[in-house]
Amino acid sequence: MRDMRWKCDEKGCYRQLMPRLGGFDDCFPGRIGMSDVDGIVEIGGRFLLLEWKAPGGAVQVGQRIMFERMTANADPMKFTVIVVCGDPQTLDVESVQVFARGKAGTPESSDLSSLKSRVSAWAERASAAKTRPSKRGAA
Repeated sequence: MRDMRWKCDEKGCYRQLMPRLGGFDDCFPGRIGMSDVDGIVEIGGRFLLLEWKAPGGAVQVGQRIMFERMTANADPMKFTVIVVCGDPQTLDVESVQVFARGKAGTPESSDLSSLKSRVSAWAERASAAKTRPSKRGAA
């Protein structure tokens, strides 16, 4: 298994070096603040974002709105968000909730194997779409 390429012995633990995003709160109107990204991958111009929540955790209102708007796109695969509830250190997964086509799916019980199957299926669809000829520039 390939983990993040971080050299804690040389650079310190990346968790200690995470930016304090709250320092940008005064840049945005109202109570809007930046959200961190726990994991993101791109294949052929399509993006899959993983957001981890602690066991029993839930997506907050602002994040839900962002995920719905992010995934509301003419190309339904352009952005997909999977919210995972569980322990990110042990990869013990309790449930997943998928945001796609501008809608929040119902949280479903899951485990790591099911999550990996879901991610693999997304990657296969994104790869297949990547190999299709583009309609851009067609006469």
